[in-house]
Amino acid sequence: MNILLAGQTFSFSIKLTAGLFLFLRWWRYRRDSLLFWAFFFLSSSVSIVSEIFGFKTGVPIFQALGVSFLAAGIVSFLDEEALGFPIKSLKIAAFALPVTVSTYVVLYALLHSLITSKPNPLYLSYGISGIFYATTGAIFWTVRRFYPRTGTILSATLVAHGLHKMDYPFLRPVEWFAPIGFAIGALLNMIEVLAFVKMVLSERFEYVVPEDRSLLVRKGVFLISPGEFNNYVEALSDFPVLAFARRRDLPEAWEVHLLTTVEGAGNVGPTQLHRIIEKTRSYLAEAHREEVIGVVVIESLEYLLMYNDFRSVLKFLATLSDYVVLYGGMLVLVFDEKSLEERQLKTLRQVLNAGGTK
Repeated sequence: MNILLAGQTFSFSIKLTAGLFLFLRWWRYRRDSLLFWAFFFLSSSVSIVSEIFGFKTGVPIFQALGVSFLAAGIVSFLDEEALGFPIKSLKIAAFALPVTVSTYVVLYALLHSLITSKPNPLYLSYGISGIFYATTGAIFWTVRRFYPRTGTILSATLVAHGLHKMDYPFLRPVEWFAPIGFAIGALLNMIEVLAFVKMVLSERFEYVVPEDRSLLVRKGVFLISPGEFNNYVEALSDFPVLAFARRRDLPEAWEVHLLTTVEGAGNVGPTQLHRIIEKTRSYLAEAHREEVIGVVVIESLEYLLMYNDFRSVLKFLATLSDYVVLYGGMLVLVFDEKSLEERQLKTLRQVLNAGGTK
């Protein structure tokens, strides 16, 4: 039992520390996801204290509360990162969860006698929390595109930990297995904490400010000035933007195609509007499959107008706008409004149903 107590104490310590750490990060960055995850770890630590001191009803209550905070944090995180809630995952969860919970309860009712003659409904509620724990981990798989290593590890660990919690009602009464179970739980707790901390301390996480990102990344077509474009470059420096530009000093995370008459890998000629359309369609379709808002930037619209008449460029932009609507993306056109006649600017806004950022 000393091993059991040591495992519980270790898990409590790292979860309490992680909760306080994330709360301090929330105080600095004010991201809702940080606050929810701080409460997730704190609630989980209280559940462990309940186990240590024999407050049996506290174990499932604070476990369930912790999972609720975990799920709320993940949903908030997806919103802050402009990923959007994965509808496909939601549909799967909506279908599978009721069946899974019911099947789990039936299995416990049928198999508990093989382990103990006294079924414990409190243990059962702990296991049901594990089902939702694993489900939130599966939803978190969505972030692997922007947090490839940490997101994958964290998602896999949450799923594994949820499955481990599901064995609690069956194996907790088994004396010889209890220390092993808590040792496994302590290991998973440690991996979770390290993954959360690494993600929270990453440059991407620290740089993204929810209010700024939500204002910048929106579905539709937007006309902005070169000065405003600098704000986009700074705020979306680590966002996978597709850009067609004259500038060369754009973020490395962007897929940039230079607009130039000089041939070269990735370069696009000013009269090759069909290539821009095809690349944009492909990019937005992929972003749509990944359930994120794809951002396409055309910088220096004036350059295209030097080689094409206004009517041709307008038709070209209208086609891009149709793809933006079809795939739920965002198109940013960067140019000086003074370079167009007032009638042309008005027509441009009407055809594209475009807005500004002000």
